[in-house]
Amino acid sequence: MRSRVLAVAIASVFARTASASAEEGPPVAILHARVYVPGDHPPLENATVVLASGKVQAVGINVPAPPGALTLDAHGKVLTPGFIDADTDVGVVDIQMEAAANDTDVRGGPMIPALRMIDGYNPRSALIPIARSGGVTSVVLAPRTHLLGGQSALVDLAGDSVAECVVRPALAQYAHVDEETVQETAGTRSGLWLMLREALEDARFYSTHKAQYDANAARWLRLNRQGLEALQPVLRGEQPLVVTAHRASDIEVALRLADDFKLKLVLEGASEAWMVADELARRKVPVVIDPLQDLPQRFDRLHARSDNAAILSGAGVPVVLSTFSAHQARLLWQRAGNAVRLGMEHDAAIRAITEAPADAFGLKGYGRIEPGAVGNVVLWSGDPLQTTTRVEHVFVRGREQPLETRQTLLLDRYRTLPLARDGSR
Repeated sequence: MRSRVLAVAIASVFARTASASAEEGPPVAILHARVYVPGDHPPLENATVVLASGKVQAVGINVPAPPGALTLDAHGKVLTPGFIDADTDVGVVDIQMEAAANDTDVRGGPMIPALRMIDGYNPRSALIPIARSGGVTSVVLAPRTHLLGGQSALVDLAGDSVAECVVRPALAQYAHVDEETVQETAGTRSGLWLMLREALEDARFYSTHKAQYDANAARWLRLNRQGLEALQPVLRGEQPLVVTAHRASDIEVALRLADDFKLKLVLEGASEAWMVADELARRKVPVVIDPLQDLPQRFDRLHARSDNAAILSGAGVPVVLSTFSAHQARLLWQRAGNAVRLGMEHDAAIRAITEAPADAFGLKGYGRIEPGAVGNVVLWSGDPLQTTTRVEHVFVRGREQPLETRQTLLLDRYRTLPLARDGSR
């Protein structure tokens, strides 16, 4: 009986999330907050933010609350844009080591660019409220394997259907040129880069020879039609090519590849990116890293170091911080806090999980608090990067979301059960 009650309670969390995103409520005015604003500007003190119709309507120190607005006194508290985890599998993985609950390990050849991560996304996953309770309001669902792994998606962590939560179903194309992929495919780095170049060359050829391809009169192409079509937005510069590379020399090859095909490049992993920081800064190439991945775990990251994020940020590289995880997405704030501990400027770390990922993927209105921006904001009890701070309110598209999770429901259930004589519940 208790199990059934708990199941109903968990289901109600998702039901309330869905209705909150679907219904149009009154405006919300958050008063007297310390508000993080875009760019290098310092936070606004004692400011008001007005949310209405899913957007940020007004931001300022002397902004009045609209008539009929729900007001929230945030004196002494901090308001940030909702955090964006730029590489995760929230909603795609429930149990990492259970194949039936993990949709990231895709079988098939080394190149599957037509794969869409959004097609495996479960908006009712129990991990979504957990990530949201850590201040994360949006995530990039990224492929994990293969030389060409497919297309990521951006989703907001609210809603009970994919149609409600999806923002971009095809956000970017992913290539993996790390040591593990080298060993699983071509066997050598030069062979791996050759395969990637051939795929891009074939896609470029296909774009100008579709009639011959349809008539079976074109030369042999490495990819099927779906794969060739999936690479067209990359070649046109409409989608970034996100390349996972750790070794400095691999990063340099990725830069040459971007030059040859005029690609919009984003780097991920990038353990040795600090060694080419000046070149990355000159090109303004975004780099997505986990600041806690600082060990020489493989031969392609022998020069990994803990202050990678600080060095890159200090050189002017657009740095994005990520957990690269489903279960750890709730601790994105902790990753940013550790980057600060290791030398990154505090406000730069905040931007690295808000504004920087939005800019890297061309997400207009995300990762910032300014008029017209998407109403994804989080109110914190104090500094978001401190371990003693807690999330107090989360708004996704202007609607407040519940902070209940499977864990809090279990805690409430067992905390209220009477003790037996032997001390058990």
